[in-house]
Amino acid sequence: MGVHFGKLATVNRDGSPQLTPVWYLYERGLFVINTATDRLKYRNIRRDPRVALLIDEGYSYVAVKGNARIARERDGNKDIETLAIRYLGEERGRKQARELYWKQKRVTIEIEPLRVLCSLP
Repeated sequence: MGVHFGKLATVNRDGSPQLTPVWYLYERGLFVINTATDRLKYRNIRRDPRVALLIDEGYSYVAVKGNARIARERDGNKDIETLAIRYLGEERGRKQARELYWKQKRVTIEIEPLRVLCSLP
């Protein structure tokens, strides 16, 4: 079993769902993602912190409903590098973080789970 992508749902201004694949970490009881500030998910979370996160493989999944917050005290560049290494490997992750992601204005988002559902086959 490899590293899985999350599927993050945020709430659009009109109340409809917005869904996007994300890299994530789980640390200290929080799900951690990172994004550029020009992304819709960032704007949606700033306006409405309610989110859902799905991590799945076939019929096995973890579904999280929770509240997200922009973690401004965290170093967004450091966090995207950590995520890039997790998903791309050490060498490629560091290179992509420094040559691509660090050129963007990045923020880290922490998701506090309020409800977690798990299904294992």
